[in-house]
Parts: sequence; structure tokens; C-alpha cells
Amino acid sequence: MKKVLILFLTGLFSLFLAGNLAGMIVGLKAGFNLASLKVSPTMPDLPQFKSRSSFTGGIFVSFDFGPLAIEPEILYAPYGAKFDLYIDDLPYQAQYQFDYLEGHFILKWRIIKIGPVRPVIMAGPSFGFLTKAKGVINPAAGGEGESIDLKDMYKKSEIGLTLGAGIETKIRRFKLSVEGRYHFGLTNIATSSFEGNSIKNRAVSVLAGLGF
Repeated sequence: MKKVLILFLTGLFSLFLAGNLAGMIVGLKAGFNLASLKVSPTMPDLPQFKSRSSFTGGIFVSFDFGPLAIEPEILYAPYGAKFDLYIDDLPYQAQYQFDYLEGHFILKWRIIKIGPVRPVIMAGPSFGFLTKAKGVINPAAGGEGESIDLKDMYKKSEIGLTLGAGIETKIRRFKLSVEGRYHFGLTNIATSSFEGNSIKNRAVSVLAGLGF
């Protein structure tokens, strides 16, 4: 899995550098991510997870084929969750922070053209490589917190599925886009140390893109 991701990212970076010479559209995407965790089976002592919000972004290359487009991407993808915690009857705010370098292979379909704007729907697989996994605990009243490295407790890679929709337009030579996406983690990211529990990433993201 790691070798596949490295080859994908190397090839995409090469395309990004050569994009203008080959007549392709290359560009940048940036936005925000609301991530959560799906844990099964549900346990009675499981905390009430809240969404972890964070920046996401990266580069893309677009190959247009009429109403269809293929867009490989490299994105920084933050996942995890927040939850409230009590230690010795004192309130704390805790987070699981899982950061991935993620390759996407997105297929877009431009449905119809409405003036200069085109609605699109999209779907495609993602391949993520875990770069950081840690738990962070901060006192709710403020003060110094602490973090714990959790990387050995989670798998080093993840396969997912991305579904979404958005709009695109062109202004002179620039391609502008706004997209809403939902990420389904298909891989159980927990190692065997979790004794049969399945943990999968989920996320909603909004991205703005600029191609040239």
C-alpha cells in the first residue's frame, strides 16, 4: 500500500510540474475539513465524539474530456475527533488527531451548463498514508495540556471513497471551483490491539480550487 501511494504521488507531482507544457490544467485546492470517527460495535463507555475541524488542501491536475474530467490530487487530510473528558472530576477537552497525506483519483461529470457556471458531481477512491497520530488533552479551564503519540496503535495506510458535488467556472484562463465532499473510510484503521473494534474515518469538507 505504501509503495502504491508513493508511486501515485510521484507521478502526480511530475504531472503537476509538466501540466502547462502538455496543455493540462494544474492548480491548488484549499478549504476546511470536519472529521469524525465511526466506531463499531458501539460500546457503552464510548465518549460522545464531536467533529474535529481543520485546514485541508493540496494540488491537482485536471484532464478534460468534454463533460467528463479526471482529476488526480494530493491533499493534506486531517481526520480524528474531539470529545469531553473528566479526570478526577475535572473537565478536559481531548482530541484524536490523525493526519494523512492523501492521493485522490476523482472522476467528475459536468451535468449541464448554466451560463458561465457548470454544476458537477464527483466520485473516486482515495489512498492515504498516516503521517501523524496523537491524542491531545487540554484542561477545559485553560492551562498546559499534554499530547501522546498514538502512531503505533493505528495502521499506516487507509483506503477511502470520496463523493461530492460542486460548481465550476472559467474567468479568462483561470478555472475556479467550489466543492462539497464526503469521505468514507473503507479501512479499519485500528490495529489488532483494539480487540475486534472497528474504527473508520469520516469527514465532510469544503474546498475552493484555482486552476491555470
